[in-house]
Amino acid sequence: MPPAIRSSLVNLQNLNFQDFSNSLTPEEAREPSAELLASVARTGILHPPILREQGRATLEIVTGRRRLLAAQQTLHSISAICLVLPAETPPAEALAINLEDTLLRGDISVVEQAIFFQKILVHLEENEAARRFLPALGLEPHRHHLQNLLQLLRLEEHLLGALHEKRLHEGVARELLALNFTDRLSLYEIIETLSLSVSNQKKITATCRELATRGNTSIMALLCQPEVREILTPQETNIPQKTARLMHWLTEQRFPSLTAAEQEFRSFAATLKLPNGLTLNHSPSFEQDQVHLSIPFGNREELRRAWPLIANVLLTKKTLPVQSVANDEQ
Repeated sequence: MPPAIRSSLVNLQNLNFQDFSNSLTPEEAREPSAELLASVARTGILHPPILREQGRATLEIVTGRRRLLAAQQTLHSISAICLVLPAETPPAEALAINLEDTLLRGDISVVEQAIFFQKILVHLEENEAARRFLPALGLEPHRHHLQNLLQLLRLEEHLLGALHEKRLHEGVARELLALNFTDRLSLYEIIETLSLSVSNQKKITATCRELATRGNTSIMALLCQPEVREILTPQETNIPQKTARLMHWLTEQRFPSLTAAEQEFRSFAATLKLPNGLTLNHSPSFEQDQVHLSIPFGNREELRRAWPLIANVLLTKKTLPVQSVANDEQ
């Protein structure tokens, strides 16, 4: 049966805002966001916080700490309407109510899930916690799901904050956990500095791990190379340009033979002195020796007029001996 709960006008001076025993947010996300401050300033608190009685005058925050702080900062409120749980409500039930409240918000983060299980396991056995709460998160009630979540809490606080705010992808975060401290922070520094997309986060993580292993070095040493610092340092270069240059450099290091083939092909194309607008392309990854010449036309009529000449050249090329064609190309 749900615990009894009542609505009450609460004096905010009776709350301990430094008590985070029920908080599910990482340390870096404990202050109200600019969006929340603006919303509360416009309309006040629309969703009542939930508190739990502790004594004659003191109350414990179960949910809504940031909403209450926003009301203090924007409206200078000294009281607020809250939902109050009785003092006899077990700590595990208060945490369960916090989880439900967070789920109603609709975007519970993987970090909040992990923190919830870390705290609920102080009061419940793993099997019971998995059975009761994992299905609410859309997961099978197996302990390995619970352990996978708890592993994320090994990340440093600022990485947890980035994961919570979706600046760091969960899969990449798990890959970072496999690295040592210095490599993890060096790689995350690049991800954060360049605000990398999910695909680029995955690509740079896989590439750096491969290059470090192949070169018997560390990721930190790889990313401290002068070439990388030269890419990241210029103030006149914007973030997308730096990202493109860094990813290109890493690809060159990862596939040196492919890079050499690309450079040789560009040199070959330069010897042809193609007119402006014409492009010459090779097959993907040079899997075949074919080349493709692209000739743009302004419209269909322009192509129609030029086609007899093109067709004649193609027919001539087919009938010429191989040696003659080679001599012509020279």
